[in-house]
Amino acid sequence: MKHAFSKIVAAGFAIMSFAFPAFAQPSPADLEHDEIRIETSEGLSLSGYVTRPIRSASPLPSLMLTQWVSCGSIAPSPERLSEAERIALASNYALIRIDRAGTGKSEGPGCDKLDYNTEVRHYREAFDQLTQHAWVDQARVVIFGSSLGSTTAPLVAMGKPVAGVVVQGGGALTYFERMLHFDRIQLERQPDFRPEELDGEIRRRMEFHRLYLHHKMMPDQIERLRPDLRGVWQSLRGTDAAPHYGRPYAWHWQAADQNWLAAWAKVEAPVMVVFGEYEQFERRHGHRVIVDTINRLRPGSARWLEIPQAGHGMSLYADPYSAFLFDGGVRQHDVLVEPVAQWLRGLS
Repeated sequence: MKHAFSKIVAAGFAIMSFAFPAFAQPSPADLEHDEIRIETSEGLSLSGYVTRPIRSASPLPSLMLTQWVSCGSIAPSPERLSEAERIALASNYALIRIDRAGTGKSEGPGCDKLDYNTEVRHYREAFDQLTQHAWVDQARVVIFGSSLGSTTAPLVAMGKPVAGVVVQGGGALTYFERMLHFDRIQLERQPDFRPEELDGEIRRRMEFHRLYLHHKMMPDQIERLRPDLRGVWQSLRGTDAAPHYGRPYAWHWQAADQNWLAAWAKVEAPVMVVFGEYEQFERRHGHRVIVDTINRLRPGSARWLEIPQAGHGMSLYADPYSAFLFDGGVRQHDVLVEPVAQWLRGLS
């Protein structure tokens, strides 16, 4: 199957063609790592990692990763490169990252018990400590938010001397709206599509999310109060990884309290927002509102990058229905790595 990659939407509303240069396939051997202990304000010791291209001069402009919702270590692997490592290599940037509490060698009760506000605070404390590293140019640190890390990115950047923020896979609508987008896409793209039932099911989910996210009620409490909403929780995406995408209810409740667009409005550094055409979770508008808001306040300071046929993880699919099922995805790293790296090189 051939994919057409001739169009990439960038910088406002212009549609541009972009030729991806051929370059040698990078490998983990192209990087070197330094593990640093991060001390949090409550006394936990977290694993931090500073990574740079081998034989590079120090200090370097740096990319700090804020992670997706699911738990799991993001420590450097000797066997494969992460997307963030590929971007750092292509940009000649150092990469900063931490393993969240209870993950990898980081202390703590576990990522499954880590709430949203504490996670943001840990990132901000890690920023202050890891940017002191000898490999890092403190004046040129860019935050890179991936998936739901796109929501923590502007909060981590707030009041910090950041040189830019780039996000992929998450927008700036309220968490309530975001979850409804998850539901709408799920109901529209699932193989057992029943358009005549979609309206009623969305209304049930709206009411469930109102009680769950705004009133901070647990699913069993909601079902006791509202027997007509039984079964909604089990039908939602992410409830198979208990309690919800593997994170505690408090994480989601605190996310629902955030005003992300207000945080983005305070980011005065350049911004890039990356959207995959076949995104399986949040719709285009959720991403686009970041660029439109920032460019309305500070014209020309936000860049839009839309990658045709790309899903949430930047694999490429034949159509949005295949993407929803994660069926037949093809990984072509250049479609994300090179345009983001080009933007980062421009900043430095």
